[in-house]
Amino acid sequence: MIRKKMSNLTLRILLIFVAVPLLFGIAFLHHFNFLVLALAGAFFLISGTYETWKLFYGKLEKSDFVFVTIIAFSIPVIIYFENAQMLPYNTVFYFSGVLIFFIFIYQIFNRNENSYSEINKKTSAMLVLMFYPGLFFSYALRLPTLHYPSFAIILFLWLVFFNDICAYVAGMLWGNNNRNIISISPKKSLVGFIFGFLSSIAAVSGFYFVNPRFFAENYYYALFLGAAIGIVSIVGDLVESAMKRSANTKDSGDVLPGRGGILDNIDSLIFSAPVFYFTVKYISTNG
Repeated sequence: MIRKKMSNLTLRILLIFVAVPLLFGIAFLHHFNFLVLALAGAFFLISGTYETWKLFYGKLEKSDFVFVTIIAFSIPVIIYFENAQMLPYNTVFYFSGVLIFFIFIYQIFNRNENSYSEINKKTSAMLVLMFYPGLFFSYALRLPTLHYPSFAIILFLWLVFFNDICAYVAGMLWGNNNRNIISISPKKSLVGFIFGFLSSIAAVSGFYFVNPRFFAENYYYALFLGAAIGIVSIVGDLVESAMKRSANTKDSGDVLPGRGGILDNIDSLIFSAPVFYFTVKYISTNG
């Protein structure tokens, strides 16, 4: 058991040492409106969409593959063109309304009588995909539109990743006697939650002293942002745990050895992205 925990910790640390330099490189590639970031985000969003579908429906049939792919692929494409000012801002929301309409009428053309009993389940799963990961994660792709975009991208990713690693390490070291606080994810510990939350506060404090103008030179804004991400990152992890428990599976996929599926690695990012975006947007306009 201890060896398995150490193996997971090693994988998390290696992921950070590999991913963080890559993310710093992506954040500073301004050319073509952060095209590299958009492509990376599209990969995570599309992969996460397929995994979410399997959690909610169980299998991705050929008859549904095209429509589910449209749901997954269209959002990052539209967001990129919005960021490049080639489409009006909020085009994605108008498009989402149209797509929701087609989700409801999609099953009308189902000719397989044996699958009629699955219509409600399929429709519900597709509607979920629009928001999770869909529109929620799309706010991560909107970060280049914020002031100090490179700084915003790095700050967002570091707050979430630092929360994850600190919560995991603290839970592994001191969480044996305070687990099962939330039954849907019994391995999570109270100590892990506390250290994850405090780590986001500590991380945002360090970033404040690097660039206080990003926070309108108001430390309370920085504290609020850190606290909000500290809470929402944990909530995002727990929400995905609930989905997996309902689907009776340990991981959303097996893309990353030892780390599960793509969704297992971006669950906190999905919930944190809109909170981060709107909080920073508020700071920039009211600071």
